[in-house]
Amino acid sequence: MFVGWLELGFYFVPHNSAQEVSWRFPIAFQAVFPLTVLCISPFLAESPRWLLSKDRHIEGRKVLARLENEPEDSELFSGRMQIILNSLYVDSHGHSKNPFARTPNRHLNRTLLAVGINMLAQMSGVNVITFYSNTIFQHDLGYNAVLSRVISGCMQTWQFVAATSAIFLVDRFGRSKLLLAGACFMYASSSTSFIALAAFPIGLFLVPFMYASEMAPLRIRAQVTAMSSSANWIFNTLVAEVTPVAFANISWKYYTVYICTNSLTVLVVYLFLPETKGESLEDIDACFISSTNALQPVPLARTMQAGIAEELMASEKVGDHAEQVEKAV
Repeated sequence: MFVGWLELGFYFVPHNSAQEVSWRFPIAFQAVFPLTVLCISPFLAESPRWLLSKDRHIEGRKVLARLENEPEDSELFSGRMQIILNSLYVDSHGHSKNPFARTPNRHLNRTLLAVGINMLAQMSGVNVITFYSNTIFQHDLGYNAVLSRVISGCMQTWQFVAATSAIFLVDRFGRSKLLLAGACFMYASSSTSFIALAAFPIGLFLVPFMYASEMAPLRIRAQVTAMSSSANWIFNTLVAEVTPVAFANISWKYYTVYICTNSLTVLVVYLFLPETKGESLEDIDACFISSTNALQPVPLARTMQAGIAEELMASEKVGDHAEQVEKAV
């Protein structure tokens, strides 16, 4: 959003005095935000599950108590601690650290879902608009240079507002519903920029990153989230590089590619991505452990009661644990 308006401002600077700064400064300005995050990150608490997995129980208890807003000596807090410790015990016994392994916890299934939804999010085609809006408006639609940049800036601002609204919608409607709605609207709005720039940030911008971290078991979470983020940005770059060549060779037919990819996203989300809204990470584990194929997690997530992990007791054998989950369901 900021870069779009900065680009408009630098357009009015005399060309000779801003030959390089007109594009270098807007790009460099974006470094302000990751640098801010870098400065804040040392003050953020570690995940209680990660602390407990490293036998840092005192720190883990304190962080969990703050997150749960419960005193450490309360019965509710003690029960929650036991659930997490049971889950960590099961995850550390008999489970591979390979995210592509076929484990009872369904590592391969969950890795493919996390990486796949991030790939499909970028293949929605939104970056055709965000990266090349000035070119489309000025050269294809015939607007002048200033008006093209004003419209592009308004579109980027609209996208920022829509992305902000997603923060309030994700826990109200759920992850899968937003992903499904985003893909459906992207399919329907292949030629309508303002609808696309609302559909993508609400359903396909923030949610895939969140979903990947919730989907991955603790043992492989760092690997899965890293691969998911990498896939997201690799396909972001792919779209940026391919788009000019595609427009030059097949013109408007290029949009049909994204009609097909958005159709695929709708099918993948509906068939394979279980809803994680209101579920603890242990409940998500229980859903996958009790599944025997890739299609089962979605219907299981619809029927399993929230907090089912509280009914499960860890055992030495993962097979025993999976059997208990299935009986609880």
